[in-house]
This record gives sequence, C-alpha cells and structure tokens, in this order.
Amino acid sequence: MNTWKTLYIKEIKDNRTLFVLLPLVTVFLELVAVLSFDDGQTPSLHFLWSFVPYAFLLILPFVLSHSFAQEVKGQTHYLLLSLPVSRTQIFAAKAAAVATLGIVLFALSSAGFIVVVGELHALALEAKKASSHALYFIPLFSDIARDILVIIGVLYLSAMAVMLGIAGGASGLKLVVRRFAGLASTAFVLGVLYFYFSTLPDVLDLSGAHEVLWFDHDSNEPIGLSPESIKLSFMFLGYSVFVGLASMGIGMWLFEKRAEA
Repeated sequence: MNTWKTLYIKEIKDNRTLFVLLPLVTVFLELVAVLSFDDGQTPSLHFLWSFVPYAFLLILPFVLSHSFAQEVKGQTHYLLLSLPVSRTQIFAAKAAAVATLGIVLFALSSAGFIVVVGELHALALEAKKASSHALYFIPLFSDIARDILVIIGVLYLSAMAVMLGIAGGASGLKLVVRRFAGLASTAFVLGVLYFYFSTLPDVLDLSGAHEVLWFDHDSNEPIGLSPESIKLSFMFLGYSVFVGLASMGIGMWLFEKRAEA
C-alpha cells in the first residue's frame, strides 16, 4: 500500500503544474459564468463559460502519454523499472493520477453547472411572472437537471475511460516497439476506436432510446428522463469502462512483460 501511495504521489508531483493549473482555470471559468448573473437581470453570454471546462477532458489522454514520454526522455524509466515493485503498479499509478485529475475537473465543472442552472431557473420564474410569453424550457430543464447531470457524468466518465485506456495501451506499445512506434500506436488507436463504435450498437438495445422524457400520468408534465434512457446510459458507461480497461490492460501487459530495465 505504501509503495502504491508513493508511486501515486510521485505522478502527481511530476505533473503538478497541470494538476494545479487546470483546476484553477476551471474554477475561474465557473466564477465568470456565475458572476454573469446580476440582480435578476438577463445574464450575458458569459454564463456559457460554465460548460467549457468539460472540454478539458480531451487533454487527459495527452497528459497520460506525456507522463510515459517524460520518463523515457529523462531516462528515469530505467530507475523505475529497476525498482522492486510490480511494473503494473507503476503503470496503474500513472493512470490513476490522471483519472483523479479528470474526476476533480468534473466535480468542479458540475458544481458550476448546478449553480448556473439554478440562476437560469430563478430568472425564468421571474420572467414567467412578468410575461405569459416567457420561455418554458428553462424551468423544465431545472426540473430534470439532476437527471441531466447524471447523463453528463455518464458521458464524461465513459469518454474518460475509453480515452485513457487507449492512451495507456498506446503508451505501453510505444515503450516496447523499437521501430515504427508512431505507426503502431496510430494503428492501435484506430483499431480500438473501430472496435468500440462498431460493437456499441450490438451491446446497447436502442429500441427505447427515443423515449427520452418520463411524463407524469396525471398532469402529463415531464418529470425527468425516462428509466429506459437512464438504463441505456449506465449500460453505455459499463461498456465504455470495459473497453477502456481492456485497452489499458494491453498496455500494462506489454509494459510488464516486454519493457526492458
């Protein structure tokens, strides 16, 4: 346990600039979005900055790949591989550190999202009181905001699992392939993506996907996302995690069996 903790903390320290910078940028953008609401007035479009930090997810695979590349560039991978610890632990510590960063960014982004939705809901209620022509979709969105946030979380975690899995697998491949490492990594990435998207329709039953909203039988008002939509979302998450772990497992196996100390 102490070995795992040491390796995990080492990875965070090695990438401390990004691990501090990205959360700070996320908090700044969320504050800009929240502060765009002023005393019940119509907000500026600055509130849209609240959704930007979710795109930081795209950076995470490059952070993981960079972590392996820096070890090779600095020749510190020889020291790591000579340590009396499992190479799988070394590999997993890098992936866990980057995944932790992804979860922190999601938590901060979602906190800002919740506040922005609350402000939009309050504004919509005020507008509805003042005018019968006020838009209805904002109160509706607030009513199902919890379900929407669940779906966003499922999509975020699914994408993170697949992308980190691909990045981990490609990194392990590059460490053991001496010639044409870039070509081999590209082929691996494309192969995993093709497998993932080609098998996804077979794994998920999309017959009920059109029933997005769940309506109250008495008032016929939408009260949330349909149970079928929630079920499909978690099936999607499970399959994405499976593909991500399988891809990561290939990288770990290569790193464990073939990397030269």
